[in-house]
Amino acid sequence: MLQLVDKICAGTREITKEEAVKILKSKAKFWTYYGQAVMIKNHFTKNTMSLNVLLNAKSGLCVEDCGYCAQSKESKADIDVYSLLPGDVIYQKAVLACKRKASTLCIATSGTRLSDGELRCLGEVIRKIKYDLPLKICLSIGLSSKEQIKYLLSCGVDRLNHNLNTPEGIYQKIASTHAYAKRRETLKLMNEMQMHSCSGFIAGMGESNEQLVELAFELKKLAPHAVPVNFLIPIKGTKLENYNQLTPVLCLKILTMMRFLFPKTELRASAGREYHLKELQPLALLITDSLFLGDYLTSAGQEEDRDVAMLDALEFIYEPKF
Repeated sequence: MLQLVDKICAGTREITKEEAVKILKSKAKFWTYYGQAVMIKNHFTKNTMSLNVLLNAKSGLCVEDCGYCAQSKESKADIDVYSLLPGDVIYQKAVLACKRKASTLCIATSGTRLSDGELRCLGEVIRKIKYDLPLKICLSIGLSSKEQIKYLLSCGVDRLNHNLNTPEGIYQKIASTHAYAKRRETLKLMNEMQMHSCSGFIAGMGESNEQLVELAFELKKLAPHAVPVNFLIPIKGTKLENYNQLTPVLCLKILTMMRFLFPKTELRASAGREYHLKELQPLALLITDSLFLGDYLTSAGQEEDRDVAMLDALEFIYEPKF
């Protein structure tokens, strides 16, 4: 195995699908895999960590039926519902993100896509943020056209987030109002337009180990610049409220497998890390490159002070990954 790690670090070898499945299914040998994932992280980014802050800039009001999402039209979850936040509110969130030593503000909006008017309003405040603050901007705004991506690039947007979410084989069980292929096409369009992409998935929605590996390898082909690994939070009122198939060690195995597959790409232990990893969170951070401080779209995250204390105890250096 050490020869494999050496080759991965040298860029002369990648893991195979069979090797990836072995990591997910491993038992006592897993800790050998995990130790080598630490070596990969240390080789490429040492003890650096990027901090992201997430803003839900438009909540609810969605016509999609994604089973994991509290903002879905089928959801009965008790959430705040509001249209696109005013520009000054978004700007103040950016100021707070800088004060927290974050390198990236991630702005998310509910719904299939933004209207042209919403996009222009968002573009204007992003221009101001980019002019005034040393902050990167990542948008999660659903589907985008070539013209919209071109406009966002002109405003200074650094990345668009668009997750593949779950394997194609079970996608229609999770969301029936749009197809998996549409997500894949959107990521291909970003590459064509030279817009950096942030794309990952949500683990724990009924996929098998083999299906998760297939998804990870398809994601690899799309060459994202950042890969958020989310773990399903079973939100009361959603279709998947009773799903809880993950364990702390399984979450760690998934991150380990992804570290082998994406040795140089920004890998993020994203939503659900607190809920599922619990006491193993520090082990997850030792093999990843970034995290979200504070809350997620409709779910509370860990207290920021606890996150910072955890990172400081591990002697991480805060550093942008762009």
